[in-house]
Amino acid sequence: MITSSASAEVPLKDRSEIQGQWLLEAVAPGLQKAKIPENRTWDFRADGTLVTSGFNRHFGGNDTQQFKYDVVDGIIKADNPGRPGKTLDYKVYEKSGDSMILQGGLEGFYFFKKK
Repeated sequence: MITSSASAEVPLKDRSEIQGQWLLEAVAPGLQKAKIPENRTWDFRADGTLVTSGFNRHFGGNDTQQFKYDVVDGIIKADNPGRPGKTLDYKVYEKSGDSMILQGGLEGFYFFKKK
């Protein structure tokens, strides 16, 4: 699916559209804001498990975290660690070829390349 950068949201039909491993290259509070480099792998698994791994700048070291996620009404809803019953929601802002930008969560914008 190819989208233009003018697209503000790409609703997902189901998990299969994001399945697999993605390299989180950077995050930013806004599209035109300075990007903060990242180097983490997000693995969206078919069973609804999201595994993130690599250097965690918040903790200052490598870690692996596992969450449950689903696609509901076109939006990725992932468990929010430490807040039972709450989710972190991500909209696909842009997706084309092997790149994807998610909007939401705690950081604002997430810039990925397919691994």
